[in-house]
Amino acid sequence: MKHAYCFVFTNVGHPPAGQKQYNLSTIAVVRSLGRQGIPVVLLTTSKQDAATQSRYARHVELCPLMLDSEETLLEHLLKLADKYPGEKVFLPSVDECAYFTGKYHDALSQKYVVPAPDKACIEKINNKKFQYESASKLNIPIPETYFPETPEAVETLAEQLTNYPYVIKPNVSFEWKMKSKKNKSQGKKGFQANNKEELVQFTRDIYVPGFDFMVQEVIGGRDERLVTFLGYFGRDAKAHSWFIRRKKRQSPIDFGYCTFTESCHNDQVFDQSVQLLKELRYHGIAGVEWKLDPDTDTYKLIEINGRPVNTTGCAMASGIDLPAIAYFDALGQNPAQANTWEDGQSWSWLAMDIWAASEWIKLGKLSWREWFAQTRGIKADAVFAWDDMCMSLRYYFPISLNVVKALFLKLLKR
Repeated sequence: MKHAYCFVFTNVGHPPAGQKQYNLSTIAVVRSLGRQGIPVVLLTTSKQDAATQSRYARHVELCPLMLDSEETLLEHLLKLADKYPGEKVFLPSVDECAYFTGKYHDALSQKYVVPAPDKACIEKINNKKFQYESASKLNIPIPETYFPETPEAVETLAEQLTNYPYVIKPNVSFEWKMKSKKNKSQGKKGFQANNKEELVQFTRDIYVPGFDFMVQEVIGGRDERLVTFLGYFGRDAKAHSWFIRRKKRQSPIDFGYCTFTESCHNDQVFDQSVQLLKELRYHGIAGVEWKLDPDTDTYKLIEINGRPVNTTGCAMASGIDLPAIAYFDALGQNPAQANTWEDGQSWSWLAMDIWAASEWIKLGKLSWREWFAQTRGIKADAVFAWDDMCMSLRYYFPISLNVVKALFLKLLKR
């Protein structure tokens, strides 16, 4: 069966020469579609994008950087469509590309079929302030949250707060990350302040003029209380297919990126996610993260991601292939709903999970024996895949060599 092209839209910026960039969500989407025999056109900004090495990225097109000129990028994408005959599906796979796709949804829809949120929806989703306002209107639990506009306003707020610790983070994280060059912000989504002095100092460290931020209560409990709903919503804003997973570890711990997760079922997370996305008239693939508050025994909204998330591979390994479902539904082929899976199906970003596990071990929450037992049961890895060995080996071979060298040097010192 001949399939229409699917354009997977991602961004890795302009990394230093020789430094590969790995967008886990992009890798998952490319593999999902490629395994179905769908011809994938990878739209990226650099040959240093590791997804270009995937056997499933049949075509690679280098695009202008959105940050340089949105108009130039849009013109490029519209012209590029004429190069590929027939119907074309357009899927954004990272935050900034989801924002761009939503902002120019009408223009892109003239050349592509776009199963992704439109401008009105993505503007609400990309700004956490609007996310929380939408949830509050539906009486969906949210953390105690404030939106000061300046560092000076934080100084005033810090004196009034009594329920420390709090976390400070940007309202629109992808814009902040693209603009912020401060080393202290690298690799973290937010900073935990244990007292008013730390809150004021962290604000000064990460503040970028023109970019809004928030101060939010830290919900008790560690990473294992974080549960994420992954789903695809059709044009009618109804949940078509979905999956739920529980985070086990992330790096850096508490405010980092998931390194180990497993499938689960959770009625409260499902109900609140569907209610919220339906209210937003959502169309496309989404991930909604919640955290269980031990004081109220409710799941409070952490964030909505208006695109496939890094752990999409966990859903795929459990039989919920969201990117492929979105593609076939966009073309009107009525794919079967997928919402049945087994609990305990695990996914890992093994290269980073080693560091996350070591932190847990230091805290006495895990042992190396337990960690090794968990790795034996991994259903899918973020990067490694037996059917995509070129990219897998290029990523893990250097890491394996470094581990062997470190062990060898350790033995020599004895």
